Amino acid sequence: MADLASEYLILWASQTGNAEWIAKNIHTEAGKKGYKGECFVMDEFAVAPLQKAGVIIMVSSNTGDGDSPDNSLKFWRFLRRNKDKSYFANTRITVLGLGDSNYSNFNNSGKKLEKKFKDLGAQVFYEKGLADDAEGLENVVDPWIEKLWEVLPTVLKQEGNASIESSIAHEKELEKEMSELAIDPVDVPYSMRNRKKNLPDVVEKYTNLENTLIDNFTMEARREKLPGKVADYTQLDNTLVESQKKSFKSGFPLAISLAGLEAGAKLTGLPRVSVPVAKVTKLDGQKAEDFSGKVPDFVSTPVPITYAPVTMVSCLTAPDAVKRTLEVELDIGEDNHFEPGDAFGVLAPNDEELVEAILNRLNIPQEEFHHLYKVEGENLPTHLQKATAASLIELFRYAVDLTSHPRKALFRMLADHTTDPKEKLTLMYICSKQGAAAFNAIRDETPTLLDILETFPSCHPPIDRLLDLLPAHMPRFYSISSSPLKRQGKIRFAFNVVEYITAGKAERKGVATPWMDKITKLIPSRSTPTNVEIAVKEDIKVPMYIRQNANAFVLPQETERPLVLIGPGTGIAPFIGFLEHRQTQRNIRLSMGGVGHQPTQQIRDQFGPIYVYYGFRDKNKDFLFEKEIREFEKDGTISHLRIAESRAADGPKVYVQDLIKEDSAKLYDLIVNKDAAIYICGDAKGMAKGVQDALAEMLVEHQKIDLLEANKTLVSWISSKKYLRDLWA
Repeated sequence: MADLASEYLILWASQTGNAEWIAKNIHTEAGKKGYKGECFVMDEFAVAPLQKAGVIIMVSSNTGDGDSPDNSLKFWRFLRRNKDKSYFANTRITVLGLGDSNYSNFNNSGKKLEKKFKDLGAQVFYEKGLADDAEGLENVVDPWIEKLWEVLPTVLKQEGNASIESSIAHEKELEKEMSELAIDPVDVPYSMRNRKKNLPDVVEKYTNLENTLIDNFTMEARREKLPGKVADYTQLDNTLVESQKKSFKSGFPLAISLAGLEAGAKLTGLPRVSVPVAKVTKLDGQKAEDFSGKVPDFVSTPVPITYAPVTMVSCLTAPDAVKRTLEVELDIGEDNHFEPGDAFGVLAPNDEELVEAILNRLNIPQEEFHHLYKVEGENLPTHLQKATAASLIELFRYAVDLTSHPRKALFRMLADHTTDPKEKLTLMYICSKQGAAAFNAIRDETPTLLDILETFPSCHPPIDRLLDLLPAHMPRFYSISSSPLKRQGKIRFAFNVVEYITAGKAERKGVATPWMDKITKLIPSRSTPTNVEIAVKEDIKVPMYIRQNANAFVLPQETERPLVLIGPGTGIAPFIGFLEHRQTQRNIRLSMGGVGHQPTQQIRDQFGPIYVYYGFRDKNKDFLFEKEIREFEKDGTISHLRIAESRAADGPKVYVQDLIKEDSAKLYDLIVNKDAAIYICGDAKGMAKGVQDALAEMLVEHQKIDLLEANKTLVSWISSKKYLRDLWA
């Protein structure tokens, strides 16, 4: 036992808050089990006991295509500079990575951490876990943590019988809960869709629950069942009662099948009830100001927030296009410096109707929405640490995410605050091993918190427990599509307004894009192939901040270097900024004179060729930036333009990867022999993989190597920043 470490260290790096939440839960649970240690964000490594702790547990998410989170970049600089091969010789490590298999460099951050620590002498005591958000993080995270508790005693000292006592208490707690929710054979077919079987005969007679219970209890459904004369007097809008009470948005209750719940079965794999962290205390007599568009002080950003006036807005798509795409111009002032390709964060609030409806569902009186509260507690997540005087409506607007995939731990907590036995059983089932299919089906529906609460009417969770378990509300990032050389102090960007219908027929929408569409007055779609820019004269401001591109998705300094730009859909947006920048540089060079008798040729020599591969569905509906692209082609800024139209009315489906295959010989010469830089921007799921495969085939055909070597070459290009990708899932 002499070789057991006395203390552990947990290091986490998180872009959206998931890794932080998991790391802090492991830390809390470890303390309950009798282990001694500390927990730090990776960029606080200087004050962490890096070499003192004999066991290091690392939890890291990924951002972009396998890049490390922003709050680990300082730590990575330290690791890269560290050449001491025995620095971690007395350290045993394990890594939990949170990634997304839609990206080629799946969980690259976690893999790199393990490799670097091993290079510096560390030993792995427990195999790394690589969780996949595309399939559900819990599928890997939960069993990995459960196994960690089995392995940890072999490397780390444990005080007393805390682990045994904790396990016994947990088992007794579960047994008590499940005995109260005994699964009766009669209840097996029960689901949220067929509650009718549990209704009295007299009620069942008047219900036809073919789809969901809720469908038959709408005002319209009730009215239709009344005698004709009575029904005529039921559509009374603006009654006295309604005028005195505000109506709130309704949620979309979920249909949850209990098909995997067998009679007499025992639910297994249930997560522990997470330890309460946040404590919410009302500050007597204090109220927040009404919503003025100002982001609350508790919201942290890496640089100060700029409230940028909207100066122009344009709709780039036709009314019948599949997606609605807007271009917006912001006046960010001349003190904010940026390059084409840089990203900036927009701090959009959660939908106001959704926020108010949730507070109403939680039985918060409307007059209490703006009262100030203090959030305190040990191990508070980063996004709550400064909320010392915030109203409930501010917390639900800006602190917590109300629309992302729910965690199992949320359902487990909700079960503890649900009084109806069948609803409680359903919630326990969702977060059990037996309910994996039901949980995944819920994830696919991406329900809002309101949808979940309305699915379980007897569930009444306290505010502080929701703050514990809801993810952090994050800024939404967009690529700049303009050049500072052409529009000093102003940036432009383009985005699709995210609105869609789920398989369960629920209406869903994004957070930031519908908000920006709304505040810019829902401008009409273009009526001609060329979009019309509309100047904005009203005082509309967007809270934002520039994030300098840590991953080098910017133009190379050498203007003579050839470029290959691949960007279907809104993926073309940052390249419009690239091209605008090059066009302006070329014009400046021409205006300086001294280019001899062949200015065009000399300009070509000073500015390398640019190949552009751009794809869209239909040129008449969603050819974004058509006017600008044609001008770039006409004046020589674009040397070679290929356009892929995937939904043309009179032609075959063509995608950008098809055009890359057609041009493979030309591209091989440009990329390999002339050292062109390759940029890809767009969807990680289909396009990026298709382009990757096309580039690999190019190398196989023209470099005469096998596919494995071709993919290794592409990986080396990514490492050397020759091949840069800005992707989203």
